[in-house]
Amino acid sequence: MAPIVHVAVASFTILTLKILVELISVSIRSPLSNLPGPPSSIFLGHIDQLFHPQGWDFHMKTVAAFGTAVRLRGFLGEDVLYLTDPLGLRSILTKEHGDIYDEPPMIIEQNKLLWGPGLSSSTGAAHKKQRRVLNAVFSVQRMRMIMPILWDVTRRLEESLAKLSRGSCTEIDMLMWMSRVSLESIGQAGVGVPFDTLAETSPPSEYMLASKQLIPLSFPLQGFMRLIPSIVRIGTPRFRGFLAKIAPHPNIRKLREIIYILYNTNKSMYQQRVHVIMQAEKIGGAENTGNDMVSVLIQQNRGVDAVYKLSDDELISQMGTLIYAGHDMTSVALSRILHVLSLNQERQERLRLELMDARVQRRDISYDELMVLPYLDAVCKETLRLYPPVTQLHRVPCKDSSIPLARPVMGIDGETIDHICIGAGTTVVVGVAAVNRDPAIWGADADQWIPERWLGPLPETVVGAYLPGVYTHTMTFMGGGRSCIGFKFAEMEIKTVLYVLLSRMKFEPSETPIVWNMFNFATPTAQGSDGPCMPLKVTLLSE
Repeated sequence: MAPIVHVAVASFTILTLKILVELISVSIRSPLSNLPGPPSSIFLGHIDQLFHPQGWDFHMKTVAAFGTAVRLRGFLGEDVLYLTDPLGLRSILTKEHGDIYDEPPMIIEQNKLLWGPGLSSSTGAAHKKQRRVLNAVFSVQRMRMIMPILWDVTRRLEESLAKLSRGSCTEIDMLMWMSRVSLESIGQAGVGVPFDTLAETSPPSEYMLASKQLIPLSFPLQGFMRLIPSIVRIGTPRFRGFLAKIAPHPNIRKLREIIYILYNTNKSMYQQRVHVIMQAEKIGGAENTGNDMVSVLIQQNRGVDAVYKLSDDELISQMGTLIYAGHDMTSVALSRILHVLSLNQERQERLRLELMDARVQRRDISYDELMVLPYLDAVCKETLRLYPPVTQLHRVPCKDSSIPLARPVMGIDGETIDHICIGAGTTVVVGVAAVNRDPAIWGADADQWIPERWLGPLPETVVGAYLPGVYTHTMTFMGGGRSCIGFKFAEMEIKTVLYVLLSRMKFEPSETPIVWNMFNFATPTAQGSDGPCMPLKVTLLSE
């Protein structure tokens, strides 16, 4: 046996040396080799720090200390460019190179497995076609039409929380209630289907409980996710489903169950909406099928040219994407705003006075009136700037390109770098949270929550940065062809919920500390809890 052992050890040594030589060779040949960056491990690079649940300081401080373009490492030393330079972001998202930068293949394939061939999993011409059809249902005019639906949903939330608080200071898990109201809002206004009565005695919907597990289950599988583009080429969908069912990792098996629950629900809801529309058309009443976005989308899709028409599978996928993104991102944004306000009673009271003044005889104000309430707008903008639900997003070029920098960085060799050559397939991390806190843009108090900064003219450093984000000088909802198409709906829902709740209730911090985890969507957890939650003390105010 000894000779075999010696051969095995020798083989392993030779293989290890070959890997190390290749890593060194790649490092020397890399077009990013002159960029500065923090030290990393040989095999995992900076993956652990990039995706650590408490990786806030790594993104906001460690990486930021090296400039607006930083070289990081991925698995086995592969190049990763961390980018926060405004000109560089414009270049890859909206200008000269916007068409060659897209989501990484593993993200595209992961989204396809979760939702099907929809907006989040399509690329190139298919993505543009879908976005063109979807743009109409997210217009300001459409927001005005569905506003009454949100008032109705939020009033039900208000009644339940009022009963739970019983007129006294009561601790309530506000993350759970923000998730419930967000799902019901997107259910009613987005797909025309109720998910939750929002009664204080009723349990959350199965759909919400299932979708809330997606991020916590998939986040620890970053290494496995890299294999998805190869795995999806193996056999048939049925065979791949079987492989997932017997996978050794329990998260993969659980994700399979959740995907089936969500898809079957989405398909059933789609068929239900199609049936309602067809029945209405038979009696000449198609205009009475509802104002929800999916019903409008189905009807509009039937009238477009064949080249732009979406298939049933694409429409079902849009529903899943719409429900998930519209419910999860909005619920954590609302939770963050309530948490921040609970920690700052003076500003909470200032906002409450503005909302009570607008709430004349408990009437529901219009979309346009709600959107221009100055302090409500300032609180939303500042919280979404400082605490974006998504900390980072990734892009990959399909061919070699050169990225210009507005703020050149000092290379390792001491030379100034104002353009970065990047190879095809190189991952670019868009540092959403980091650029939103950039002191060169927002000033020395960039990492402080100051809503008042939005009440007057913004500094020239903010306006002149020309960040390519679609939302008010920040990258919170990204920019370019893959920006968040539903950000207007999210903003409207957030403001509606705050308008109703803060007019009648006071929120204070719980005795249990809240910890925010940096998953795909930032998620709160109470110290000692088993899962996501955010208990706050709620007091019903006298009318």
